[in-house]
This record gives sequence, C-alpha cells and structure tokens, in this order.
Amino acid sequence: MQPHSLKLSPDSDLIISIKEFSFSNNLYGYVSGVVGNLSKACIQCPGSQEISKFEGNLEIVSLNGNFNNGDVHIHLSFADEGCNVFGGHLEQGSIVKKGTDILLVSFENKTIDISKINLNDNKSRVKAYILKNCPWSKRSIRLLDSLSVPYDSILIENDKDFQKVNSLSDHNTFPQIFLDDVFFGGYEELSKQAKYDYLKSFK
Repeated sequence: MQPHSLKLSPDSDLIISIKEFSFSNNLYGYVSGVVGNLSKACIQCPGSQEISKFEGNLEIVSLNGNFNNGDVHIHLSFADEGCNVFGGHLEQGSIVKKGTDILLVSFENKTIDISKINLNDNKSRVKAYILKNCPWSKRSIRLLDSLSVPYDSILIENDKDFQKVNSLSDHNTFPQIFLDDVFFGGYEELSKQAKYDYLKSFK
C-alpha cells in the first residue's frame, strides 16, 4: 500500500488530473481523501444520461472511487455557497478554483480475469470474488490490503462467471471470500475475523 499526494493548481480538471497521474505512474488504487474547491463541477446523477453542470464557489465535500492505470470511476460531492450539497459521478469539466489536494492510495493490481483461470488452480490461500462498484467488495479488498493478506481478487462480470462461483459457494451476495478453496463468507465475516486475529489465520 503506497500513499500519493496529488496537488492540483487552479484551472486543473479534476478527473483528467487523476487519470493522467494514474496512467503515467501505472497505478491501481483508491481515492482516500480530498481538500479543495472548484469553480465548475460536472456530474452525472444516478438514473440520468445528462451531465449536470454547476458554477460558482464550490467546496468539495468528498471524492471517492478507484483508478486503474488511467481508467477511473469516481464520485464527487460538493457544496455551493448556500451549503446545498450535490453529488454524482465525476465528469470531465470539473475545474479547480484555488487549489485541491488529493490523497491517493495505490496497491498492486491483483484483479484477474475469471474466464482465463481454473478456479481451483490459484496459489493464494485467499480468493475474493467481487463485483465492480460494489461497496462491500471494495471494503473487503481494502481490509485485506491493510492487513497485508495475500489474495487473488477475481472480478465477476457476467452470468457465466456468477454461475461458476455460485456453484462453489451456493451464495448470491458479494463479495465471496474463499480460504483454501473453501467458502468463508462475505465482508461481515471477514471483518469479524479481522477483529479476532487481524486475519493472521489467512496468511
């Protein structure tokens, strides 16, 4: 786990800056924190195909999401001068006003394509089957990384992938954590085990 401080100057585009930084440094990880403001904000609200645009003195409330070598999925929330808060998917055109400091945390990218492997042939004791943009999947990966537990993260992207892992676990929710090819549980079970022994039993 490696922290990175990204300091953006006025007129920088928020999402382009993160894309370029992660691409030029070949980084995979998450946005951990932010302090700053914007003169313009562009977001896509849930369920809408339109881009909503805002201008003014906009204070960034939160910025979270992931980046993978230039590919990003990030959510932005911000407040206007009346303390009205807005949020959605960060889009190009969100411009820094005075300055913005972003803390990024990168990890070794261990996400692999399930269609190219035999589910029972990996060397890691821990396998985490995850869904894209699933908050509980992301929390499980962060927990494993924070406690330095070796694992394979396997992204479930279609029904065929789901049927393969479901045949092993007989569970429909994600993430699905396996230890030594035996289904262990999801985020809740992983979190309880972490409180019990800091996942030392998983190493």
